[in-house]
Amino acid sequence: MNKFTNKIEEENFKKKIIDFISQVVYSELITAKDNVPHIRPMVYVNNGLTIYMATRRDTPKVEQIKANPNVSVMIIKSFQEAAHSQEVIIEGLAVLVENENERNWVFEAFKNKPKTFQEWLEVSSTDEYEVIKITPHVVKYFNYAEGESMPQIINLSA
Repeated sequence: MNKFTNKIEEENFKKKIIDFISQVVYSELITAKDNVPHIRPMVYVNNGLTIYMATRRDTPKVEQIKANPNVSVMIIKSFQEAAHSQEVIIEGLAVLVENENERNWVFEAFKNKPKTFQEWLEVSSTDEYEVIKITPHVVKYFNYAEGESMPQIINLSA
């Protein structure tokens, strides 16, 4: 685990992570049910280190989050070879957003995502969707592109 020597170093690391996750479009959401992990691709938006996703209300991931809100999100910016990839893994707590202003912000932010995702949202009412908010507890940054084999880690719940 990283031991930052000062607050500036820690804040610079957080900014590096936020810049990274702001550039990538797709992620993998990992939930668990009965001690079995479930992974699926998801488009997301972020506000700082907080991740937001939208999904139809009737999906298994909604029930899984209600039963176990501890989730992970993997965000990868990979190149043709794994040795040149970068990735962030966020471990955090997922909640379903009920606040209408926050939901509206998320759906507005999704308008900047790929056209196919925008079209998907346009064909149905946002009332049919849950907004998932993931507050990070631990963030791990892997930068294989710069020859780093061990992650930089920040524990946000400490």
